[in-house]
Amino acid sequence: MSKATETPQPQRTARSLWQSYRDDTCISRCVQYAKWTLPYLMADVESIGVNGRVMVERDFQEIGAMLVNNLASKLTRILFPTQYPFFRISASETFKQYARQLGYDDEALRSAFSKMEMQANERLFINAGYAHLIMAMKYLIVTGNVLLYRDSAAGRILTYGLQSFTCRRDGTGEVLACILKEHSTVQALPEEIRQELHQKAPGAYTQPEKKVEKYTRIEREDRNGRVGYSVQQEIDTTPVGKPSWYPKHLCPWMLPTWNLIPGEHYGRGIVEDYAGGFAKLSALSEAATLYAVEALRVVHLVGPGAGNDVDSLAASESGEWVRADPGAVQAHEAGDSQKLAIVEQQIDRIVTRLAKAFMYQGGTRDAERVTAYELQLDAQEAEYALGGVYSSLSGSIQIPLAHILLTEVSDMTLAGLISGEIMPDVTAGIPALGRSRDVQNLLMAAQELVSIAPVVQLDERLNPQKIVDLVLAGRSIDPDTLFYTPEQLQQIREAKQAQQMAQQNLLQANTLAQQSEQIQNVLGG
Repeated sequence: MSKATETPQPQRTARSLWQSYRDDTCISRCVQYAKWTLPYLMADVESIGVNGRVMVERDFQEIGAMLVNNLASKLTRILFPTQYPFFRISASETFKQYARQLGYDDEALRSAFSKMEMQANERLFINAGYAHLIMAMKYLIVTGNVLLYRDSAAGRILTYGLQSFTCRRDGTGEVLACILKEHSTVQALPEEIRQELHQKAPGAYTQPEKKVEKYTRIEREDRNGRVGYSVQQEIDTTPVGKPSWYPKHLCPWMLPTWNLIPGEHYGRGIVEDYAGGFAKLSALSEAATLYAVEALRVVHLVGPGAGNDVDSLAASESGEWVRADPGAVQAHEAGDSQKLAIVEQQIDRIVTRLAKAFMYQGGTRDAERVTAYELQLDAQEAEYALGGVYSSLSGSIQIPLAHILLTEVSDMTLAGLISGEIMPDVTAGIPALGRSRDVQNLLMAAQELVSIAPVVQLDERLNPQKIVDLVLAGRSIDPDTLFYTPEQLQQIREAKQAQQMAQQNLLQANTLAQQSEQIQNVLGG
């Protein structure tokens, strides 16, 4: 008896997957969070009008916008400082062996790494990259989710909000699939895409102004034991272009979250943590605004038996003569200033608590003047104040970006990262700022040694070398990174002795020549 063959299931389109992955409950919550802070973050892109703008509903207060903008700028400055590399590179033993084959010793490798770090960091800020990173922070703070794309060819970063993408994750939070939905027109598509559409769907895309839906499909895929992501684009329901595949650590599509509960597909932002405060702030601000408007309204009361012409009084202008009884007319203002003051006090208390949670101090600093030590203190403050979110973002944004940027500035690193055989160790977050901290500690140690030096000269029992070791250890500085090895020190001493011998021989030769000249002069006289 023959075995029945199973009918292969047709592959679902990106459009159907986008609808299937969409979480309307999450969307509605994030729309409310955005209304309290930055409404345009969750603007419905499906409702774009003829003029290209989306109508958004705003709140009665602007405190939420101020807090989010401040925190987004501060976090971006800490995560991606403009004057220091946001990551560090160290070489594994395999990488060192590969580098030695290319003629790089350890010193040359460290120098090359330092140069690569600076070049990669500079590439991050071209084409308004910093502005897109700030926007990404806004999305994370308010909605807890953002989709980032690093276009290495164009040297730019693109940012997408929760209204534009859907995703699926496994139980550990790893991305299984992500669908990006963009709106375009036929004439805005690349020429090769338009030609492909004409071949696959003749007559369907002949009108240049025809609106189309552009889907980018990112799915996790295992190829020969290597985990990566395949990327395929679709116009409406038609696949276009050639599929591409990226190793996991080099995928240009990144999907970080603010907080992610195991088992959930979408993250939660800090605004959700303080939704109660924002809800009260919104309600009280609305009540105070409406109450203040009503309190400012003036109504003129006229006695019923006064006989005044109300219409004439209302229509009269300043300086006119109107027959009326002034005692029968009285201006009335509604409202109670004491009640309004109580509401404003409650609002101030809520704002104080929210400001503390969002790391708002009421002032700004010039990012160019912030030292490396201050930057590290800010990073530690963010780590404690935000409950570990800083370290989480360093792993989900900094390290993937570092790998991609390194491939843009180094062919050697590109080959190693693609093959997965010679990957340098990339460190980000607070540990990456340790190098600058080492320099700061060294400067402080040098100042202390200068202060101690006069004391050392007063007592011959004091060992200068031990004092130096003690001060360096007190500043957590590894002496091996500063001192010569015994072999190197011996070579330096031998070279100095050889140089001194050569100088002495030269001096003796000059002295003999002078004496010989003097003798010749005497004999000649």
